[in-house]
Amino acid sequence: MSADQDPRWPDLAAAAEAIRSGDGAGVKVAVIDSGVDPSHPALHGMQLEDDLAISCDGVSLHINENGGTDVYGHGTAVASLLSNEAPGAIIGSFRALDSTNHARSFVIAECVSQAIARGYQVINCSFGCRGLARYVMDYKDWVDEAYLAGVQVVAACSNVNSSIREWPAYFPSVISVQGIDCKPDELFAKQGEMVSLFARGERVEVPWLDGQMKTETGSSYAAPLVAGRIARLLSAFPGIEPSLIKPLLGILASSR
Repeated sequence: MSADQDPRWPDLAAAAEAIRSGDGAGVKVAVIDSGVDPSHPALHGMQLEDDLAISCDGVSLHINENGGTDVYGHGTAVASLLSNEAPGAIIGSFRALDSTNHARSFVIAECVSQAIARGYQVINCSFGCRGLARYVMDYKDWVDEAYLAGVQVVAACSNVNSSIREWPAYFPSVISVQGIDCKPDELFAKQGEMVSLFARGERVEVPWLDGQMKTETGSSYAAPLVAGRIARLLSAFPGIEPSLIKPLLGILASSR
C-alpha cells in the first residue's frame, strides 16, 4: 500500500495480493460450532484463544470457560480448514451445537455476543436454519449486532440448493458461501443472488472425533475457506472499511 493511500479503501491489486499471499496474522476468528479438539493430530497443537461451551438447561444459559471439547466432530473440521487457510489467525471456539449437530437459536446468539465482546473480527457459522418466518428475528438481532460492530459474519448456505432460504446466510450483511466441486484455492462469485460466493465443499478430507479423518461434502466446509481469506485481508488492512469486504470478495473472485 502506498503512503498516500487511504487504509480504509485498499486498491484492488493490493487487496488481491493480501488475499492470495497473506496468513491472517493477528486476526481473531470465532468458530461457532460443536467445539474444537485441538489435540487432533491434524490441528498440529492449535492454541485456542477461547474455548467456550454455552448450553441451556431449559431455564438458564450456562457459559463454561475452557470446556468446549468437540462433541460431534464438525467444529474440529471447520477449525482445521480455517487454520490451513489463515495459519496466522487467532482462533476461538464457541460451542453451540450439540452431539446431534443441532443448536437452539438463543444459544447461538449468546455465542456470537460473547465473540463480539471478546474482540473477534470474523465469525464463522457453518450451519443454517431453514427460512421460516418465525425464526427471522432470532438470527437478525445478532446479525445486526455484528454488522454494527464491524464484524464479518461468514455463513454456510443450504446443502441442497443455494436458492433455499436459510438463516443467517440470507441476510444481506452476511457473507454467504455455497460448497462446490473446485480446487481449494479457487473462489467464485455470482452476482444478483443472496448467496454469491462459492468455494470448495465437495469431497473434503477433514479431521473428526477421536483423531479420525473423514471425507465430507457440504457448504459447511466452504465457509471457513472464505473466513480465512477475510482474515488474510484484515491482517494486511486492519483499518479497512467493514462494508467493503463483501463486495471486494465478489469483485476479486472468478465469475461463475
